[in-house]
Amino acid sequence: MNHQKPLQDNIMETRECFMLSPAAHCEPTLRTAHFLKPTANSIHELNFHPSSSSSLFDPKECSFKINFNGWRYPRTKWVRWLDQLKPMYESLWKNAGIFGPIMSTKSHIMKNQDLVYGVVEKWCSETNTFVFPFGEATITLEDVVVLGGYSLFGDPVFTPLEDQDMKEVEKKLMLARQERSKKGMTSTSVWMDAFIDKSSEIEHEAFLVTWLSIFVFPHKYNVVKSCLFPIAVLLARGNPIALAPSVLASLYKDLTLFKETIVGFKKCWVGGDRFPMVWEVSLQSPFYLVQVWVWERFQNLQPQPKLINKGDHVLLRWNMVKALQIENVRLALESAIDDFMWRPYFRYADNCGMFYPNDEISVPFKKHLDKQMLSFVLCLRVSELVGIECIEQYLPHRVAMQFGMDQDVPGYVSRFNETKELAWKNYTRPLSDTSLYFPSKFFEADVTTRYTKWWAKSVLGPQGSVKNVVPRERNVKSSKCSPEAKLSLEFSLKLVGPVTLGKSCDDGSKTSRSVNIVDDDHVPSDFIPKLLTTMSSENSVEDGLKAEKNVVADARSSLPQKHNTPSPFISVEDCMPVLEEDVEFIDANEIKEARMSSDRISESGTREESYSYLTEASIAELEQRISRLEKVHANLKSTR
Repeated sequence: MNHQKPLQDNIMETRECFMLSPAAHCEPTLRTAHFLKPTANSIHELNFHPSSSSSLFDPKECSFKINFNGWRYPRTKWVRWLDQLKPMYESLWKNAGIFGPIMSTKSHIMKNQDLVYGVVEKWCSETNTFVFPFGEATITLEDVVVLGGYSLFGDPVFTPLEDQDMKEVEKKLMLARQERSKKGMTSTSVWMDAFIDKSSEIEHEAFLVTWLSIFVFPHKYNVVKSCLFPIAVLLARGNPIALAPSVLASLYKDLTLFKETIVGFKKCWVGGDRFPMVWEVSLQSPFYLVQVWVWERFQNLQPQPKLINKGDHVLLRWNMVKALQIENVRLALESAIDDFMWRPYFRYADNCGMFYPNDEISVPFKKHLDKQMLSFVLCLRVSELVGIECIEQYLPHRVAMQFGMDQDVPGYVSRFNETKELAWKNYTRPLSDTSLYFPSKFFEADVTTRYTKWWAKSVLGPQGSVKNVVPRERNVKSSKCSPEAKLSLEFSLKLVGPVTLGKSCDDGSKTSRSVNIVDDDHVPSDFIPKLLTTMSSENSVEDGLKAEKNVVADARSSLPQKHNTPSPFISVEDCMPVLEEDVEFIDANEIKEARMSSDRISESGTREESYSYLTEASIAELEQRISRLEKVHANLKSTR
């Protein structure tokens, strides 16, 4: 375990530097600049090698399927239930910080699969950022607050129920789930039928369980997740839960899973041919936020949004909006240096709940900051994000221009993810800044001249384009930070049944494997991040940055592992089909809930992301290819 001493935790630093426009269309200017910490001491201190892009990957030409389980199109039953409960609970939902996210479930974000694939190719799982020719960018806490409406404040998602009355309500929810379960599961559609118009005493909690299970932390089999019951019970009493960091953690996790699947698929080519298999991966986050993030920031990819009224949820700008027909999304993303908007939300600041002053200001730090100011500060600070089944690292100092701050070479950030309690303390640690700087919403940030040199050295090729989009011969060891596919080539060739990765929260399972989630170091239930509390450290991205020889040995040896979940538990198990259920929701693949009948789960009851299995004919063909490869290998070996 890597024990770091808490250091002075200033978020910002100010100094005079020579600054350049990120487009580099002008000469450097010496001025006072404001940076997010930590920054590197030297451009030679750390090297950045972004994950290799799959420039040869074309989802239209391969057997590749992505299930967007968190991208649901609401149906009549859900909307009617929401409208019934809104008059009674609107005030409470607002107090709990969930009114916006609940109302946004009426929105229908039309999926553009080419756009989603294109931007995921740019994802670097070691830094949790997209790598474009003009710099890094990412989905931040600000994006989740503005686009999703989720709250930064409240108890963590792992808060237990301590009040006896709340525990009784949880028991009633458990009993209701048991009575309506088939094969250990209860579909969200059956669950809704059990409570709509039934005047149940736990209808409100059941409604929130449905919302959490379908739209916030969805399950691939559209089932009610009992691990969400405590969250629903707390929210039903107006207790805020910090959902924003958990939702962002789930997005980071799915972006990494998606990217690793693409990279793994690309590696499974033999002699220019593709394997005769279907690669399938299930994403269990509100992934529509990724597409909306692209629409908000890339003007060359942005369709015409709808006009919204003051107070309307920002997501309504994109309700039922059709995507542009882009011939080459990859090229559009890479050539968007003058079309990328670093700060799109200042245009409708009144709807955002964030602090966007007209003029720059410096505010003396005080214990009780304005909530909008405190929200902005939380978005600026490196931290750990505690999700339902993962802990992800949040690195806003790598994308400072998204907050109107200047960009310098990002420094190293240590991990505090040994337990969910430690990670939560890191998220809620106290501030050490004596004053806080807020840039004008009209300010256009720049980069330091040394950042330009570092970026050219680390990412850009001789022609001034991102190295990993230049066609070249594949090299298995081409990228130090390239995420490897979770299945090795040798293992993939031997597949004869479903291959499953990881485990989800109970949902009928007898066990729940989630790594870095250990129940020691318990945090009291009243520990709420309204006043931020704990430790910090001076650092930067972990495995994505490799230390040079001049970095002290102990610093290199303390690099934490990237993976925020356990090494995948890979198993080929006997399976049974899931029973047919009522149709209520359609996902972004236009697949109705009844598709559960053709899916498979393990007898243990665990639900796991799965790769499709091979047919007998496919196996025979693979064996022939393996035989040919062995002959080629033998010939090469004999010539050495």
